[in-house]
Amino acid sequence: MCFVPYIESRKERFRACNCGEDHDIRIIRGIYHYAEDKHTIFCVGLLEHKGERHIWVSFITGEWPDTNEQDCYITSHIWSTSEGRIMKIENSESSPFESSDVFDCYPVTRDQILAVDGAKGWFIDTYLSLFKCDDEIGGYIQN
Repeated sequence: MCFVPYIESRKERFRACNCGEDHDIRIIRGIYHYAEDKHTIFCVGLLEHKGERHIWVSFITGEWPDTNEQDCYITSHIWSTSEGRIMKIENSESSPFESSDVFDCYPVTRDQILAVDGAKGWFIDTYLSLFKCDDEIGGYIQN
């Protein structure tokens, strides 16, 4: 039997974006089961800023190496250009998420993420799988 990824406890809400502009950000959170006996809590922010759509994705990872923190999160920013979608792993503090959006977890930096072998590949595979699992999130940005 083949495992089919799924989202559990998906909830969403709108709130004012923290960029200072007058627009809302749509926050979607849930538990993403991406493989047999493997899951992560996610927080996605969908926003349109100055006519351009952006997606921010954070995954709650639990403990992260060299942070001395039990509950951490890692973040990426996805947007579209004329050449296609761009994904960049970002410092979590640069995201539009408030601390409560990411369950008051510790924000892992881009350098801390890239320093862990396999972390970038896991992040890319997991966010792409999430986009396939949830058409609303995956289809928010069109190429």
